[in-house]
Formats: sequence, structure tokens, C-alpha cells
Amino acid sequence: MKKVCQLYLPAFYRSYGKNAVKSITYILDDLKKAGFEGIYLISLFQDGGYDNGFDIVDYTINNKFGNEEDLNNLIKEAHKLNLFIGVDVVPNHVSDKNIIARNSLNEIEGYQDALYIVSKEEAKKLQEEGVPSFFGKLAYSDFGDKYVRSTFADYHQLNLNWNNQYVQDYFNELFKKFKKQDIDFTRIDCGMMLHEDVSKRNINNPMACMNPEKSVNSIIEVSENMPLFFEWFDPSSADLFNNKKNCYALDCSYVMTGQLNTNWSHPKLIPLVGGHDQMTLADRGLSYDETLEKMKSSDYAFLDMQTMINYETNPNIFRDDYLYDADINNPNQRYRSRRPIEPIIKEFKSYTKKLKK
Repeated sequence: MKKVCQLYLPAFYRSYGKNAVKSITYILDDLKKAGFEGIYLISLFQDGGYDNGFDIVDYTINNKFGNEEDLNNLIKEAHKLNLFIGVDVVPNHVSDKNIIARNSLNEIEGYQDALYIVSKEEAKKLQEEGVPSFFGKLAYSDFGDKYVRSTFADYHQLNLNWNNQYVQDYFNELFKKFKKQDIDFTRIDCGMMLHEDVSKRNINNPMACMNPEKSVNSIIEVSENMPLFFEWFDPSSADLFNNKKNCYALDCSYVMTGQLNTNWSHPKLIPLVGGHDQMTLADRGLSYDETLEKMKSSDYAFLDMQTMINYETNPNIFRDDYLYDADINNPNQRYRSRRPIEPIIKEFKSYTKKLKK
């Protein structure tokens, strides 16, 4: 089992500002000593500030965290230590400031259907009859003379139409760029939500109109053979990946079913615990060692520094804000709303010193 450390950039920003990416370079050796074999950078790219870094404006490094040179140096130093490195791709939607969204809303030739646009009447009907939205938002966003499909977080995040060639080309060029940067893998956010059949909508089942297999295949076709870890999959969907090389389902059982998973026996189901958006080990009623034992049949496991050290320090304070680098959902103060990572890094370094002894 290869352990991957999740590193949430806004938390590093809170402690280190524009040196956020650089600061990760300085802890790579400690991550290696702690047994991690890879790192995963969360919320790295330019975003609109409305959804934890997942409303992507552009897939270049957010200049609040550093610059491209800092990122390239981080990748280089990670590889020197034989640490592989991954980033997020969000193919379900983009920020309303993204070039595809702007071109579609402005009806630029070829982009008119790059977003899902319907009439006000149709949007109202589809919402009433069960086309899904998440996090308490509307399924369609009002742009006056048109309504745009928005599965997540209102009009600041607009769904992409993967039947449009410009959308496919955009992501194919993105994967080519990642390969040139020597990025080793991507986590695919909401990867089964790219294709819908709204005729199958069900008010009691928000996933009824989704086509996971077609959605996954769309990403594979543009991915330049990069290893892919698909999030937002129910563990029961892991069979979808059986014959797909270097493609895995990340365990998001709680998000999808309301149940916490403690069984990672499927060869394509990858444990994802702790850190941003995830349940902790304590919520599962397991110690760190017990969780590792249950994970051992998996090829990979996604963890974080907090999860690794907290049973060593104080196992009774998992619900304390201090331990979480996740968002408290205040878009007007987006980067100030993240908890600083520096105290956790200090504890982590202390932990790795004990390991060395």
C-alpha cells in the first residue's frame, strides 16, 4: 500500500502566505520519513473564491500561494525523494469566470452549447421534478434570458457539456500540460457527473439521472494515460473500474450514502480518510493502526498529517477546529477562513523525529 499525503494549500496560505507552495518543499523529507510515498495538492489553482478552490477560473497556480517556478521546484524536489505528486481536476464545472463559461454565455461560435443552457420554464420544471443539486443550491442558475445547469454552489459554478468538442479539447490540453510539468496523477472531482439523462430524474434519488460509466470514459479519453483517482463514488460503484488501467475510485461513502466505510477490500477502491472534506478515523471508531490494517489490501491510501499524528498526541480532540484545515464556508473571507497549518507541521516534525530515533 502506497500512502499519499493530502496537502490543503489554503491552510498553508494561512501560515505562509505567498510562500505556501515553498513551505511544502521544506517538509518533503519529513513526509518521506513518515512513510508517505506521494503527495496530493488540494485547491492549488486559480479559483473564483466560492467553493473551497473547486470553482476553477484557470488551471494555473493561484498566485496567492506562489508562482509556477515554486510549483516546478516542488515537483522536482519531490521526485528527488521518489515522492510522486498529484493535483485536482474538476471536470464537472468551472467558475463563471472561466474562459469556456464566458465564451458560452457570450455565444461565441462553437461554445454556445459548452454549458447546459435551458429556458426559464424548462429549468423550473426540471428542478421541481428532481434534477439534482448539492449543498442546498438550485439546480439551475438564472442569467436573465437563460438558465444554466449548476450542480454545485449556484451561478458561480456552471456545469460543462462534455458533448462539446471545445470542452474535451480544453481538458486534453490540460492533461498534456500536467505531463510536461511531470505531475504524476490527478484526483478527478465529481468524475461520474459529466453526463446526465434528465429523463431519468428522480426526486428521491439525486444520482438517478447520472451516467457514471460514460462520464468516466470521457475523462479517460482526454487524460493522456495519466493515473486517475475518481472521487464522489459510492463503494458499490468500484466495479466500474475493474478493467480500467491506472483508474481508481476514491472512497466517498459518507458523502454518497451517509454511511462510513470501514471495508476497503475491493482492489479498485482507495481509502480516503482525514483532511479536507473527509471523515476522520475517530468517526469510524478506528485507531490509526487499525485503519492501516484494514487498508493493507489497497494499492494506495489517501491520508494527511493530522490523521497520522493525532492518535500519538491527543486522540480525544478530533472535533476541535485546530485539527481541521477544511473550509468554514465564508466566501467573502475565503483565505482568512482557513485554519493555519503551522502548528500541525510542528507536531508532525516532532513525530517524525521520534520515528527516526
